[in-house]
Amino acid sequence: MKLSETARATEWLAQFEDDDRASARALLDSVKFVPGGEVVAGVRRMLEDFVSQGPDHVPAAVVPILSIEDMDGVPNNSRAPHAVVFEEFDPGQPIANDPGSEAYMAHLVAEIRKGSLASFLVPTPLSLTTMKSARSRTLLCITDYIGSGRQVLNYVETWYRHKTIKSWRSLGWLKIVVVAYASTTEGKKAVEDNPHVDELRVVEIAPGIERLRQNPDEGLEQLCRLYSNRGRLRRPLGYLDSAGLYASSYSIPNNLPAILIKRSNRWKPFFDNRSISAETSAEIEYQRPPADLPQRLLSVGQIKLAMGISAGEIDHRWHRYLAAMALLPTDEATLALDLDLDLPSLRVVLESLKRFGLVDASNRLTADGRRTLQVHRRRPRTSSGVLVANPLPYYPRYQK
Repeated sequence: MKLSETARATEWLAQFEDDDRASARALLDSVKFVPGGEVVAGVRRMLEDFVSQGPDHVPAAVVPILSIEDMDGVPNNSRAPHAVVFEEFDPGQPIANDPGSEAYMAHLVAEIRKGSLASFLVPTPLSLTTMKSARSRTLLCITDYIGSGRQVLNYVETWYRHKTIKSWRSLGWLKIVVVAYASTTEGKKAVEDNPHVDELRVVEIAPGIERLRQNPDEGLEQLCRLYSNRGRLRRPLGYLDSAGLYASSYSIPNNLPAILIKRSNRWKPFFDNRSISAETSAEIEYQRPPADLPQRLLSVGQIKLAMGISAGEIDHRWHRYLAAMALLPTDEATLALDLDLDLPSLRVVLESLKRFGLVDASNRLTADGRRTLQVHRRRPRTSSGVLVANPLPYYPRYQK
C-alpha cells in the first residue's frame, strides 16, 4: 500500500488546501519506506559478504555508529570537535533508554557474534588491547542510513583522533570501512570523499532533494517550504536541507522534510515524533517509488527511446538495460536511483551488458552498444499486410 492510501494519510492530507493535495500525495509516495527486518537483513548480508572475502579483511572489529549526543562520557560543551574513542566514550557502551536505529545495529552485532562469523571478529569487550591481540585488520562501522553523512563522519573522526588508531591506519595495518543499508547520493559522496574512510558499502540508494527538484511541475520543494512556513516549522527540507525521502519501520531520519516529521501548534506531521505506529507500518509494508524511465530519458535528450518505452514498442524486460545504456556514463549511485534498483541489482545489469560486449570495463558504451541503442531508437514500421483491391487494369493503356 502507498503511504498516501493509509488511514494516517487521511488526517495529514486534510491540512492542505484542495489545490495542493495532489502534490502532498506525490510527496508521501516519493518516500522509500522499508521494513526494519529488511534493513537488518541487508546489513547482515553485507557484513557476511565482507568478512568472507579473504584474510585481508579479518579479524574485524564491528561497531554500530552512534551520534555524538548518545556517547556516554562526552560533555555537551565538547562534542564533535574533541570526542575520542576509548578516552571519552566506550564504543561498546550500552545503548540509551530511548534508542534509535543504533540499537538495532548493536543487536545485529551481538547476533553475528553468536553465529559462524564469530571467529572472524575481534572478541569482546572491544578495546585497544583486544584489537591489538587479535591483530584487527578492519574497523567495520555499521548504520542503517546515511542522510547528509555528518553523523557517520563525526563518528569515524572519534576513532581517527585516537593516536594509536591513526598510527595503525597510516601504517596500513587497519582499514576503516562503513557499511550502511541505504544512503542518499549526497551522503554517499560525502563519506567516500572523506580521507579517513577507506571504503563504503551500501545496499540501497535513497532518494533525496534531487527527487524534489526532478519534476518542477509537481512543486514538491515549494510545497515543503510553503507549509513549513504556515506551520512555523524550522528546517523545511530537513537536517542540513538534505531533504531525504527514506524511512523504515525502525527509524524515521531527521532529514525528511519538516512537514513529514515536525509538530507545532499549527501542524501535525505524518511521522509524529519521528515514529510510526505498528498499524501504519503494517498497512504500508514496503513502498518503493517506481522509476519514471521515460521521463528520465527525456531529461537527457533520449526522446525516441522514451517514446518507444512509453508506447510499449519495446519489451518491458529490456527497459532497464536500454535505459542504463542510454544514461551512461554516470556514477553507480545516480544510475541506481534513476533505474530504481539497489546497488547489487544494478551491478548485475551492468555485468550482463559487459558480457554482451555492449559496455566496457569503464561502464562506457562500446561500438556494439551504440549500434544496439540506435536500433531501439527507431520507431517500428507498421503495415496492414492486406492487399487492397484496385479496379484499374494492371497494364497501362494508351489514351488519345
